[in-house]
Amino acid sequence: MQSIIKLALQLFLAITCATSLLTLAGVGYVWFIPDASSLPYLEYLLSAVIIEIVGSVIILAKRGLKYLPETQTDKDPVATLRFMKSFISKGTSATIVSNRVSWLAGDSDLISTLHAKIASGTRIEIITPSQVSENLKEKLSGATFVVTNEALSPEARFTLINGDRSGAEKLAIARGVHPEHEITIFDNNSGPQIIAMAKDIIRKSKEQAIAE
Repeated sequence: MQSIIKLALQLFLAITCATSLLTLAGVGYVWFIPDASSLPYLEYLLSAVIIEIVGSVIILAKRGLKYLPETQTDKDPVATLRFMKSFISKGTSATIVSNRVSWLAGDSDLISTLHAKIASGTRIEIITPSQVSENLKEKLSGATFVVTNEALSPEARFTLINGDRSGAEKLAIARGVHPEHEITIFDNNSGPQIIAMAKDIIRKSKEQAIAE
């Protein structure tokens, strides 16, 4: 399928180039030769070139945008928690990897969302390097907590949804602090390699937790 799309794009660009050359030749003829009455279709060629160039730009832009990840910048923790609620609610499974989970404990709305997902059969995993309070475990009964007990907290902060559905995964990676807290969202088009690395980190974190 990709080869057919590539061939179609190449053919379209070739036609655009050929039309452009014909138009330039016609313009040159009109410019340098006084008798231009024998070129009645020059204006149509010129219009066709403009339309083809605009069409080429639109096609290439749409194709390029398909491979760009989504981004958003949150100015306060409320906006980030609102995003997490929306993001996790779209998945049939969710794995949260964070160097601390204290931000989660204080948000009753997000905990309610996680509870509802767990009740509907969604698998929720939370991976963290430090022990989680019993109070949070009780609030999120049904979720799986993976504690790696690493001495040096990792910098990774991300949430993966649909991790068990190949091709349907979505990954949200956070960096920075408020008011410049940036979240980048990858899917199977914009970041399959990034998603693969995230899944490797999750797998190795579970292995680390078992080894401990």
